[in-house]
Amino acid sequence: MSRHALNIEHYTSPATLELERQNLFGKLWTFVGFASMVAEKNRFFTRNVAGVPVLVQRTDAGIRAFVNQCPHRLSAIQLDSHGKRPMVCPYHAWSFGPEGELHGLPNPGLYQFTAAEREHICLKKLHLHELGTLLFVNLSDTPLPLEEQFSPEMLRELEQVSAHLDSQVIYSCHRAHYNWKLNMENVKDYNHVPFVHPRSFSPEMATPIRALAGEPDTPSQVKPMIRGETPLPSLASLSYATRAALKPHQSWFRPLCDLYRDEHVYYNWFLYPNVNFCSVRGEHFLLQQYDPVAPGITDYHLWMMTARRKDARTDFVPLLSALIRAERSVIAEDTVILERLQENMGSHSPRFTHGEYEMPLVHQHMWYRSQVLGDAA
Repeated sequence: MSRHALNIEHYTSPATLELERQNLFGKLWTFVGFASMVAEKNRFFTRNVAGVPVLVQRTDAGIRAFVNQCPHRLSAIQLDSHGKRPMVCPYHAWSFGPEGELHGLPNPGLYQFTAAEREHICLKKLHLHELGTLLFVNLSDTPLPLEEQFSPEMLRELEQVSAHLDSQVIYSCHRAHYNWKLNMENVKDYNHVPFVHPRSFSPEMATPIRALAGEPDTPSQVKPMIRGETPLPSLASLSYATRAALKPHQSWFRPLCDLYRDEHVYYNWFLYPNVNFCSVRGEHFLLQQYDPVAPGITDYHLWMMTARRKDARTDFVPLLSALIRAERSVIAEDTVILERLQENMGSHSPRFTHGEYEMPLVHQHMWYRSQVLGDAA
């Protein structure tokens, strides 16, 4: 069953990371943030998307995305991770209009640009899509339709879910020393929960996964995988939703929110390539994103918010601080495993051996081998 898995070199090789930047992150839609983060004119946030500096800012034209580089000497237009400031380069004070066009040029006599030359000076604008309150950017000049990356059902559900997100958002980012793909594979692997999170997450589950496996799979179940007969999955099939029952629990803030479905359920929306969007009982939400920095280094982004407050005057900042601390403790348990896994990878390592329950990972690897590596694995 390891024939579809990636060679270990694709978790350690700089050449593979470059292929990902070109063929994966350079072509697919990537989540960057929430519309609530740029609710007012000149509100902005900056991100790094697989090595590309991205600026998202609300202008007079609406929410826009640009490469965060001035066309003059390539300085960042916005230096901070977030704030409220016009699009003025801090290096030489070139300013830019709502669509990224050159607006002001101090000391124009020093440059001697012709009118035609000035007309072509602008920020590089990126395609941006607002899906409810979720913001996605695409680095390609000719992006694929969003419906090709995510199914219509998934898009409808995400739009419905995002309508329940509160505007108070807490965010953290930390650097992890493992390949970004390991994290996306880890969150899709529910079988690790009772072993890695026996005291933090597993006790919340209504029907925890047993440590002892049941009967082995029948030959008919594994035969297609062994013979390599599994067809190449579609891109849209790599993003999907799951749900797991949680033990009933009434949090103190639950009555203060407009819940997303009044159920004791843990919801997951896996958004390929690198997002895990979750909700706990429909009362609070978390979105994790794993951004590649180097073959063995990942920036781990984490946003959290409650369901929309019934009264906007309610201050949930202390609550959000407590929620993100608890979530970071669960993440730390995964990090111990994944960093050691990455550290031990080498030419001596075989491919992963996937079982039947890991078919989503098999599909992910198959698509990746074909579309990112050109089936060169």
